[in-house]
Amino acid sequence: MPASRRSISLAALVIPPVALVASIAVLVLGIVMTIAENDALVAALNSPEGTAADVYGGQSRVVVAAAVLTAGILAVVVSLATIAITGSIRAFAPRPEAPAVPTDLVGHEALVTEEDLDDDGVELFAEVGEPTTAPTTAVPAVEPAADDRDVTPGASSPAR
Repeated sequence: MPASRRSISLAALVIPPVALVASIAVLVLGIVMTIAENDALVAALNSPEGTAADVYGGQSRVVVAAAVLTAGILAVVVSLATIAITGSIRAFAPRPEAPAVPTDLVGHEALVTEEDLDDDGVELFAEVGEPTTAPTTAVPAVEPAADDRDVTPGASSPAR
């Protein structure tokens, strides 16, 4: 049986791709603005009718367009990094592993041994949802200690 996988939230699935699309849109807007403002500045510089407002204002508009372009580039990098990080967190997240159980052992009773029980017959390493007491078949019969036995010939029960 494959290990169970944790479900991923809808926000973790939707937000990174939407952020990537938005950052690409800002990047394209920055490219278009930079090209358009740079062409307008070059035209104002080459034109004899170009005024100081066209030239100096054009420089400021190119700087603003370059800032939008830079924001778009950074947004794309951050969006791609977010997608990579969310994917790697999911890939490296610990998954619950089923314990290796021999195929010839069928139930929980066959897995409980004497070392797994404390003095009261309670299982020491019980997992959540499992029974906390061992089945009666797994607890060995208690024999009287050697010093409690009657060693006289013909005696069949322990002496008290």
